Amino acid sequence: MPNFKKLAKKYESNCLASLIELVRKQSVYDESSITSFAPYGKGVKSGLDTLEKFGKEFGFNTKNVDGHAVEISYGEKGPLIGIYAHCDVVPASGKWDYPPFEAKLVGQGKEAKLIGRGTSDDKGPLIASLYSLKLLKDNGLIDGYRVRLVAGGDEERGSSCLDYYFNVAKNPHCDYGFTPDADFPLIYAEKGIVHGSLTKLIDLSPIIAIDGGVATNAVCDKMIVTIPSDKKFIKEFNDNKINGDITDTGQIMIVTFKGKSAHGSTPELGESAIASGFAFLGQYYNNAFLLNLAKAILDNRGVVFNGDSSSKELGEATFNYGIVIYNSKHVLNISVDFRYGEEAKEEEAIANLSKFVDMTFVLNSKAPILLYKKDSPLVSTLMKSYRHMTHRFFDKPMAIGGGTYAKEAKNIVAYGSAFKGHPGNIHSPNEYIYLKDLYAQIAIYADAIYRLGKLKK
Repeated sequence: MPNFKKLAKKYESNCLASLIELVRKQSVYDESSITSFAPYGKGVKSGLDTLEKFGKEFGFNTKNVDGHAVEISYGEKGPLIGIYAHCDVVPASGKWDYPPFEAKLVGQGKEAKLIGRGTSDDKGPLIASLYSLKLLKDNGLIDGYRVRLVAGGDEERGSSCLDYYFNVAKNPHCDYGFTPDADFPLIYAEKGIVHGSLTKLIDLSPIIAIDGGVATNAVCDKMIVTIPSDKKFIKEFNDNKINGDITDTGQIMIVTFKGKSAHGSTPELGESAIASGFAFLGQYYNNAFLLNLAKAILDNRGVVFNGDSSSKELGEATFNYGIVIYNSKHVLNISVDFRYGEEAKEEEAIANLSKFVDMTFVLNSKAPILLYKKDSPLVSTLMKSYRHMTHRFFDKPMAIGGGTYAKEAKNIVAYGSAFKGHPGNIHSPNEYIYLKDLYAQIAIYADAIYRLGKLKK
């Protein structure tokens, strides 16, 4: 076997420079700038264009798939090895120590890291994967197999990019592959995911408007409520030491409830501003509907409305409510991110939620459960590669609540990129990647691709 750790050394500085350039592209979905050439807005287009530029500079074949994804490929014959990563990022909410799209280098030596939105999810792993392909190509190691790196532009909102890539553009699936968008060593099982919204026509007077959250799959860390000026409200807000603040104009007040963001697959790690806000508003205005909503949202396992479940491989179901909007037309909408295991009755759980909160549920998307056998050629080959490269012989394949491209592309699993103890603050302020982890990924992914290329299909 080639010494991929040694071969990867010469690519480290250029890999970092490429990542910094890509992080500085604010590739957040932007409905206001959508065009026929930019189906996810100008920011995502800028990120995909940058990646396509890198691919051309490195001598790969490149293809822009109608603004939905960029494909970078090499090789003429043999099995197709696919790597699927994403270029889009979630909005940069919350309090950051540095501008989120500046790509700030901090620390030294083993503690050196790059801070910025997308450094871990998923631009760092994407660039590391690109450089692993460059390493293989430069050293004549793509022989007897083909490689294809696909960078999508809409993973964070449900992966419509890969749906377009496979089902509209009719591109083929790979024989073996991975997505570098989770944790090492690898993910053999992923929960099913339901995205939708609870909606209701209701007069919440004296509440004028509510606006909170930035993504369905992130815990809401800020909810802004507009109400008439009310000195008693201010006193009770302060007396109860509510996490937030109030701006009083004399006629109306802008009330901000604050929480703590976290990924929608682990809502227990966050603090929902929607839950705390509805709890206080419901109590102050004696509104049983809001109090009931707060009770449901606080319970991210769904026990209170009989929506909970637990399964052998994938564990407990989770509920997250990431976005809330209430407007002048008296329409209340709350987004729902529901994740469940192989023994859950998902339709029954959603029906119980809808009944408990007295709101109509509207389904937006549904991703099925993913479950691979641990002794399959794909899983066993990647585990062999991981153990060879890291010497972590006791690490085992994992099951997660997060959803990855492995649900959209056949014959792949999530392989990395986060190492144990280095979560990267994904979907949270001060997202980061350690440089040593970024550089290790180049070698690890090169080894994995090389091994997969030698498998018999």
